[in-house]
Amino acid sequence: MLKKPRVVIIGAGMAGLTAANKLYTHSNNTTFDLSVFEGGSRIGGRINTFEFSSERIEMGATWIHGIGGSPVYKIAEEAGSLVSDEPWECMDSTADKARTFAEGGFEVDPSVVEPVSGLFNALMELAQGKKKEKEKKITQNDVVSGLGSIYENATSVGSFLKSGFDAYRDATGNGGNGSLEEAIFTMFSNTQRTYTSADDLWTLDYAAESEYQMFPGEEITIAKGYVSVIHHLASVLPHGVIQLNRTVTKIEWESCEECPVRLHFSDGSVVFADHVIVTVSLGVLKAGIESDDELFSPPLPEFKSDAIKRLGYGVVNKLFVEVSERNFPSLQLVFGREDSDSRFVKIPWWMRRTATIAPIHSNSKVLLSWFAGKEAIELEKLTDEEIIDGVLTTISCLTGKQVKNGYVNGNDNEVLRITKVLKSKWGGDPLFRGSYSYVAVGSSGDDLDALAEPLPKINKKSGQGKCHDQTKVHELQVMFAGEATHRTHYSTTHGAYYSGMREANRLLKHYKCDF
Repeated sequence: MLKKPRVVIIGAGMAGLTAANKLYTHSNNTTFDLSVFEGGSRIGGRINTFEFSSERIEMGATWIHGIGGSPVYKIAEEAGSLVSDEPWECMDSTADKARTFAEGGFEVDPSVVEPVSGLFNALMELAQGKKKEKEKKITQNDVVSGLGSIYENATSVGSFLKSGFDAYRDATGNGGNGSLEEAIFTMFSNTQRTYTSADDLWTLDYAAESEYQMFPGEEITIAKGYVSVIHHLASVLPHGVIQLNRTVTKIEWESCEECPVRLHFSDGSVVFADHVIVTVSLGVLKAGIESDDELFSPPLPEFKSDAIKRLGYGVVNKLFVEVSERNFPSLQLVFGREDSDSRFVKIPWWMRRTATIAPIHSNSKVLLSWFAGKEAIELEKLTDEEIIDGVLTTISCLTGKQVKNGYVNGNDNEVLRITKVLKSKWGGDPLFRGSYSYVAVGSSGDDLDALAEPLPKINKKSGQGKCHDQTKVHELQVMFAGEATHRTHYSTTHGAYYSGMREANRLLKHYKCDF
């Protein structure tokens, strides 16, 4: 009786568990000897549903980005996760009722915000290929035209947005350096940073934006938590298939032996496999290449390591604070230049590119802010006391509201207090080293495809690596999945899902299974 091929999946996030689910359910575990090794103490990866101040929140992945055709929406629907008796993060749209405050303590009238918002959204739609008419006037006020040269010559999203804003300024006479309109435009740009994980939109490749695909329909959060999707995928797997707290330290591959892949773990154990599906984050792959402690032996071939180096991978963190009052408004934050007025330099630098502070739903005492890039990394280092002081100072300087620092147990409706703090720490977590990928300037969708290619690359005409007899080379020794391996849906949970399905189907096809 022939032994079953040993398949090891590294990582129990969306990609890894999707691959495991597909391989197991297709064969009822009769085709493969299957194991999932997870370095952490939980499943889910960058999906982590949590509880804070008796509220269900998401520390990582939050949204189903369009329900039309989304596999994540389908799984959530099958799992009965879309409805809950308990409130949850972003269950209603507080952003539609946001009030905008500018540094200096005054509220900005919607008539000033809306034209700039329309301009920014139209420019992003054009960048993403949603509007192909290069010469079309793209704002409701018909203030921007002749965008053909901007569309064709931009190299980064940041350069494209600047050119678009400059055209707006020239057409209207509004929006000079240091103007309120420029500050509002910057606020929307800061929100875009959290969508992409790029520290600066000038590092975000313009050409790749039009390749990125979105699902149609509304964007929603999952009532019973994103982790319910993960548990649904894992529920079919027998006990023992998923092993937690198993950190891989070395992957030896490119062998002609019967079991060509050898996995070394932090506890000193060794596991042999025919195939390994690697679903670690792009951040972990980058760290391995940049350090002396290379994860792969032999090291990854140049085409793959170069792709890893070129692709972008950023940090996005979420900050939750519990405040002393309900019905706190959703705030959009407009900051001037730090050197524009010495009265406001007390607002800390790490707050100055935060675009919003908003309750997670309309009746919640929990406020949420998003941080990207350097500010997100700094947030991880701050004490709760420093965070409380920075957030309250910002609210006071922009809204004029009376605030009081420190933890309190009293009830004073006239003074805003922060009573609890919770932050994510994706950048400093060695299992992730960041949040999600983006296509950086100097990279392209080709690098995402290169990252997805399995190893070794079989060359029938010449020997390769350790095994010079290509007839003995085991194919698909090391395979790659995860959001950073999907050309059109990178940075998303559904991109991770598709990548896991791709690699599972690759194995099923290799073994001539009917899938």
